[in-house]
Amino acid sequence: MGKTDNHNLDAKLDLRRHFLRRYHASGANVFDAFQGSGKIWSTLRNEFSVSGYWGVDVKPKRGRLKIDSARVLDQPGWPFDVIDLDAYGLPWKHYRAVLTHGRRDLTIFLTVGSLTMGGSGLSNELRSILGITLNGIPNAVSAKINEGFTKYCLGGCWDIGYQSSECIEALNRGGNARYFGIRLKHTGPT
Repeated sequence: MGKTDNHNLDAKLDLRRHFLRRYHASGANVFDAFQGSGKIWSTLRNEFSVSGYWGVDVKPKRGRLKIDSARVLDQPGWPFDVIDLDAYGLPWKHYRAVLTHGRRDLTIFLTVGSLTMGGSGLSNELRSILGITLNGIPNAVSAKINEGFTKYCLGGCWDIGYQSSECIEALNRGGNARYFGIRLKHTGPT
C-alpha cells in the first residue's frame, strides 16, 4: 500500500471548509488530483455546493479514471477553480502546470510531504525544477532548499499571471506533511 497522510483529516477538512466558504459560496468546480479513497471530497460534497467534481489517481480503483493528474493539468482549457493537490510528497510539478495553464482565480490545496526522498534528500522533480545536478547534498542542506522553495512557490512562484491573495497552513501536530490552502488571483491573459 502507498503512503497516505490522512491521520489529521480534520485539519485537511477545516482548511478546505475555510476556502470554500470564503471563495466558493455559489459552487466549486473541483479537480482532485490525488483522489485516493475519496474521503475528503466525499465529506465536503455533502456540506458545500460543488458544481463539478473530477477525481483521478494513478492507483487503479473501480469507477475512476487511472491517469497521471499532472498530464491533465499540463493541458490548456480545463474549467476547474479548485485544485486539490493532496499528494504525499512534492506537488510542484502539478503546481507549475496549474500556474501555466490556469486562466481564472483559483483555490489550491497542497500537501507537502516531509523531506525523506533518497540519499541526497531532494526529489528528482525538485532537482529538475531548480537545475541541480550535484549529487551528495547533505540532508540538512536539502531540507533548507526544500523549505525555501516551498516559501517561494506559495508566495507566487514563476510569476506567470497569478498573485497570492491568501495562504494558510493548517496545523498538523505530529504529522509528516504540511497542509496549505492558497487563493490565487489571476492577473494574466484569459
